Amino acid sequence: MKRLLLLAALGLAPLAHAQRSTMTEITSVPTSESAKAGLEEINKHHLLLGPQPKEYFEGKTKTELAKIRAQEELAVRDASVKFYEENPKDPLRWEAVLHLIMIQPDFIKDIKPGFEDAKPGDYKDYLIIDAEAKAVWEKKLAVYEASLRSATDVPWEVQEKLASLDLSKKIMAARKDGSFNDAMMQTAADDFAKRFPKGKAALGFYMQAFQKSGKKGTPEAKSFWEPLANSPSEVVKTRAEAELRVAAVQSQPMELKFTAVDGREVDLAKLRGKVVLVDFWATWCGPCIAELPNVKKAYDTYHDKGFEVIGISLDKADDKQKLIDFTKAKNMPWPQYFDGKHWENEIARKYAISGIPAMFLLDQNGVVISTNARGEKLEPEIKRLLKL
Repeated sequence: MKRLLLLAALGLAPLAHAQRSTMTEITSVPTSESAKAGLEEINKHHLLLGPQPKEYFEGKTKTELAKIRAQEELAVRDASVKFYEENPKDPLRWEAVLHLIMIQPDFIKDIKPGFEDAKPGDYKDYLIIDAEAKAVWEKKLAVYEASLRSATDVPWEVQEKLASLDLSKKIMAARKDGSFNDAMMQTAADDFAKRFPKGKAALGFYMQAFQKSGKKGTPEAKSFWEPLANSPSEVVKTRAEAELRVAAVQSQPMELKFTAVDGREVDLAKLRGKVVLVDFWATWCGPCIAELPNVKKAYDTYHDKGFEVIGISLDKADDKQKLIDFTKAKNMPWPQYFDGKHWENEIARKYAISGIPAMFLLDQNGVVISTNARGEKLEPEIKRLLKL
């Protein structure tokens, strides 16, 4: 994990699509205002160690980014220790210790010349580490971690995250020594679903298993998700139901009816006979904006030949006018669904959308023939369906 975060800070390219965040969250244990403030301070620094938007890297050298990261690592440590020591009876002190385990500072004193041109695998060779300070801290961290693992008042949310970290280390070791197999991920997901039915970790492991299964986007996806529709995990059950709806519209017509943000009535049933692209996107999503010229080109080229686009906007409640202005400025004449619920968008939730842009391409019968009709894949599919 630490290695991945280091690479993110040193020039990681933006994500290919916007994904719903899975960053550490404050637990559901009753929280005092002072505790909330302390945890927010920790999270503020921790978030700067994760993936950042493209703009974050502009104007900064790799050396500057590495130094900023080193400062934020120590800031996470200091804020977490402060919270732990000032709240000796609060169960949320274990949330602070979890941050200490997740983010372990390198104690960089300086960086050697040549770092800017170094290959990612050689970065650490250029770091001048305060070995003494690091050794002292590692001893203290071992005490904090031992206290967490032996405590009896650890919130289940923290237990789940700690168990996830442990499992991730186990899986990494198994991949390294060649003992890893696909069943390991499925077994882990089943275990987390039973142990933490209100948590989210199980779904993450199931999603990894689903990706590895090769069933995504195929009729076999149904066989993966059907057993999980009765999962003890609430989020897994909800996701399974949504994925089964996606599987269903790949064999029978998709039903969708709503009033667009501009007042137009939209009903997929009335568009039978046309090829339709249902585009899940948002004005705040960089990759969605990057995909827009491709969608516009397809619309302008094939609309008169029987191609339609329907937008499903995941914009926030206070961005309705922004959506209207944006679509007008960008000359996007197709209708837009908007409910202001962001990631809780009703249609997006119904069809298991967790990353955007996401695109459903429907044939003339209203059946989804692709859930990944992006970029260069879009036009050939449209031409094939329109028999051009």
